[in-house]
Amino acid sequence: MLDDKTSGVAAAADKSAQGSLNWTLCIPTYNRPQFLTQTIGFALSQSRPPSEVVVVDGSDNWAEHRDLVLGQFAEDWQTVRLVYEEAKVRSVTFQRNQALGAATSDIVFFLDDDIYLYPDAAEIVMGIYETDKDDLIAMVAGKFTEGPYDPDAPTSTEVATPAPAPQALSIRGRFRHWLEEFLTLDGHFVTYGPPVDRSPLPDPIRAAGASEGGLINGGRTTFRRKFGVQVGWSEMLKYYAPHDDSDLSYRMSRLGRLVHATNAGFFHADGNDSNVGRFRANTIRVRNLMSLHRVHSDKRLSSALRLIGSFAKFMALYCLIDPVRKRWTLPTVRAYGFGILQVPFFLFWPFADFQTWYTGLQEKMYGNRYKS
Repeated sequence: MLDDKTSGVAAAADKSAQGSLNWTLCIPTYNRPQFLTQTIGFALSQSRPPSEVVVVDGSDNWAEHRDLVLGQFAEDWQTVRLVYEEAKVRSVTFQRNQALGAATSDIVFFLDDDIYLYPDAAEIVMGIYETDKDDLIAMVAGKFTEGPYDPDAPTSTEVATPAPAPQALSIRGRFRHWLEEFLTLDGHFVTYGPPVDRSPLPDPIRAAGASEGGLINGGRTTFRRKFGVQVGWSEMLKYYAPHDDSDLSYRMSRLGRLVHATNAGFFHADGNDSNVGRFRANTIRVRNLMSLHRVHSDKRLSSALRLIGSFAKFMALYCLIDPVRKRWTLPTVRAYGFGILQVPFFLFWPFADFQTWYTGLQEKMYGNRYKS
């Protein structure tokens, strides 16, 4: 860890300078300095910059990347604290938890290493947290914008041109709307308990730019640190880790509201598409979800039935989608079908240590080649 003496970093900025709360940018990264430096640069150029930046680097030459970041933004580190650490475990979930442990601010922005913030994104997000005097909100998600990245482009598309109500759409439009809703994070993820609270927010919080929302993916995650340290990422998902973000945001929703900042622009520069084949990727997705229920659900029988119901719905849906996309081997259909057959084993087999077993299964099946 780089402390103030070894990195020339000044103390964290006084909260009163711009607001009652301060924020930390946390980034897990692996062999992508070309994106990492841009992500840090756009964060430091915010109208409301961070108090500290925490990077956990899983690269073999992580020290070279650290020196690059130190040199490229040398002036910024006089007022912003930098923590640049080598990853203790090369895994996105472990690296995120390591970064969270190093953060000290009230609010944490957890971004992938290729997420570019629009110039006022942090100011908008922080304004929502500061309006929430009772700590009703646990997480605030930014809004992903279409590319290419343009810091001068408006980011309030949803507010300026609200989407038409479903009943105002054509039959084809209604079907597309239903399909898009069905395929969201909330559609794929089966909760361990009650659904995410989507009831109306207090008027002052809505006026600050927040809207009621569902689960939040990692590329645009921000949260109150005091809640985050209670939850953390599930390190059982060590390698290719679909549902790690849904799991975190769902468990965070048990502590506070999940909201979306529709004016706060976040741009995903690369996407980092996995090289895992479609059948394998969806098999991992299904197994991760079953494993999370095994660990977090208090009612496994109910979980089993709901998982089977969800997998059956997606299996039926992809009986149409796979052929339309010319995936003639029906990889997604097969993955969900195998998932249905595996539910009893994953949820009820008397493992001595399920989490260790599942991490080992990932290592045997996927290995570092499929690390997130």
